[in-house]
Amino acid sequence: MAFFLAVSAAASWGVAMTVAKPGARHLDPITFLLTRWTLALLLAVIVGLAGGGLTFPNWSSVGFVALGSFLNAIVGWTLYLLAMERAPAYQATALASTAPLWGVLGAILFAGEPFRWVALTAAVLVVGGAYFLVGGTWRDVRATSVGSFLALAAGVLWGVSETVPMNLATRLGMPATSSIIVFACSAIAGLLILTPVLRRRLPRRVDRPGLGLAALSAVSGAFLGWFLWLNGLRLAPASVLAPVRGSTLLFTFIFSILFLRERPTRSAFVGVALVFGGVLLVSFGT
Repeated sequence: MAFFLAVSAAASWGVAMTVAKPGARHLDPITFLLTRWTLALLLAVIVGLAGGGLTFPNWSSVGFVALGSFLNAIVGWTLYLLAMERAPAYQATALASTAPLWGVLGAILFAGEPFRWVALTAAVLVVGGAYFLVGGTWRDVRATSVGSFLALAAGVLWGVSETVPMNLATRLGMPATSSIIVFACSAIAGLLILTPVLRRRLPRRVDRPGLGLAALSAVSGAFLGWFLWLNGLRLAPASVLAPVRGSTLLFTFIFSILFLRERPTRSAFVGVALVFGGVLLVSFGT
């Protein structure tokens, strides 16, 4: 069940990462993220109340979620959207999808989980898949070095935030819907505080299609993806589930072909095979 929840979360995040490319053309990053997390907050409140109420076990769990929100929703997603403006979608997505490696290392180093060769090997396979999805060469990465660096930094922040602070909050008994509410509130508050500074470099840009894409990102990634992932963390160690999160790359690869009309290279298919192998390894080897 934990594997199913993690793969479903990866598929939901894949949708959100795919729509970020056209979304970045229609909305500036601040507006995109504020719209995304405001809608996610409303969904979490509705689902939480319908499920019998909202509970917040202790301030420590709230603090861990707020930290995860800052790293993931504010800094990580801002970097990713900026990367989408400066690098091809498949390249930015591939580099951001190194998150499983950082997630495994973070869970072992900071969350006290035991070292597992299987999980680490699976994470390395996912990173290797990202390399081939770039094209089997780093020439393209060097050509768009700024966008590449931003995407890689987003991957580091996503991986660590998903397996360390969010995992610790789950261990302390924070329900998934309550986590999403704190996560969304922290993201919105942080963005509003940073807006006067960020607006100097990110002027307001709003088109109606962008609002629809931000709404899709909110439902699929900000709410559903996190809801599934947090429930998965209740059933399996974060260091085991982190490589499964790498299947986000598979879904984004497929969605970018179907909906963005991108044309993959031969090496991209090698990359997909490596990612799939990493997901299978961690699924049946742990």
